[in-house]
Parts: sequence; structure tokens; C-alpha cells
Amino acid sequence: MKKVDRTYLKFTITVCMLMALYLISQNWKNQLVLRNVRVCDTSLLTYSEVKGLADVQDGTPLYKLSLSDISFRVRQNPFVKEAVVVRALPYDLTITVRERDPLALLATPASMLSVDASGKVLPLPLERKNNLPVITNITNSLSVGDTVKGNLLQAVTFLSDAERLGVALSASIAEVQVDGDNLVAFTTASSLPVVIGKGSFERKLLYFQKFLTEIDGAGDADCDYVDLRFDGQIILGTHSAEVKAGGSRAVVSTSAKVN
Repeated sequence: MKKVDRTYLKFTITVCMLMALYLISQNWKNQLVLRNVRVCDTSLLTYSEVKGLADVQDGTPLYKLSLSDISFRVRQNPFVKEAVVVRALPYDLTITVRERDPLALLATPASMLSVDASGKVLPLPLERKNNLPVITNITNSLSVGDTVKGNLLQAVTFLSDAERLGVALSASIAEVQVDGDNLVAFTTASSLPVVIGKGSFERKLLYFQKFLTEIDGAGDADCDYVDLRFDGQIILGTHSAEVKAGGSRAVVSTSAKVN
């Protein structure tokens, strides 16, 4: 009988200790209230914008905040690709943002928008990022959140490949015009149309780079357009009133071999 009583006593003491620890832990958690929100890795968005999207109030117990809900709210901004939210005890909340970086501007029939390298349509970044190339001759309407397709996606891929090959190369492209099945580029140095066509952009960008270093800005009055669609050569066309899909190789002033 005494042995049973002793066992019961030990059990009771253990339960009481666990309950006490639970109450202490709950009290400790309630004292861990939000005092500061830290925002990391932003360039387009400001601290105030991200904190406003998070919609958290100072003084809220940290363990009552839903991290997934906060992440969801921050991701509602079209410039946010990912948002990782963690509690930084004892009093902080850290939000690490991965932004969508605008690659180019989109001159749509209705308004000016922007687009990232994945083809996601974004709002106009205003003055936060200057000197972006412009994609023009867009005939279909687009909205923020859309993903571009077809020839417009080809233009995005061309600019993305140019950026990957070097800042100087991508910075030299002022405009990419969607012209039927072709892409036509214009440089920052001259108004010469450069016919890119479609596909094989890495090869064509090497030709484009050679054109920039050896031909562009030379002021050749006999050259009306440049055609990079043909393997192994840069075509300088003359007396062409308009660059159309398919182009013309009948009038060629120079064939510059590309090594």
C-alpha cells in the first residue's frame, strides 16, 4: 500500500512540475513581443513598403504571428518573387525578400509597363531603375501579373541573353522592336536597325558585339540596316526604305566575316 502511494506521489509531482514549466514557458513567450521588423535584400522596394505589406503591429507576441500569412501578404506586391519570414528572438521579425528585377520596359498600347527575365509583367519601376531598354511595337494588351508569350517572349529572351553576356553589351541596346516573326534592335549609339530575327541569340549576340565594336557609330551613310540572321557574316544593307520580316540580301554593301 505504501509503495502504491509513493508511486502516486511521484506521478503527481511530475505532473505539477510539467504544468509549472508549461505556465512558465507560456509566460516567457508572452513576454517576447514584436519590437522591430528587419527587411533584407531589397533594392526596388523600400523598408516602409515591405513593412506595410507585412501588416504586423508592434507589441504583438511573436509566437502569435503567422509567418506564412506574413509571407503571403508581402508576395502580393508584383515586384516580390519570394519572401522568407523568420522570428529573430527575442523581439525581432526578419523578412528577407527576393525581388523580381525589371529587365526591360514594355510599350503597350495602353500604358508603359516592365518585364523581368522570366517574362513576368511588372508595373513601371518609375525612377528606381533607369536606362532600361524598351520593347516596342506590342500589339496586344498586357496587365501586371501576365506572362508574355510568343515573339514578345523572344524579345525578353534576347535581352536576358545579352545581360548574361555582359553589362556593356546589354547597356548598348536601347530598343527591341517586335516586327512580325523578326526582332529588330536599335543601339544607344546610332539609329541603324539591326535585324535579329528569332532564335540562336547567343550566336547573334556575338555578331552584335562585333558590329558594336567595328561598325556602329562609324556614320556610314551608305548603310541603312544591319542583318545578323545569316551564319558567319554581318550583312550591311543599303537603300532599304523599310525593314520587314524576311529582309533583303539583294542589296549588300559589305559581308564582314565573324571569327
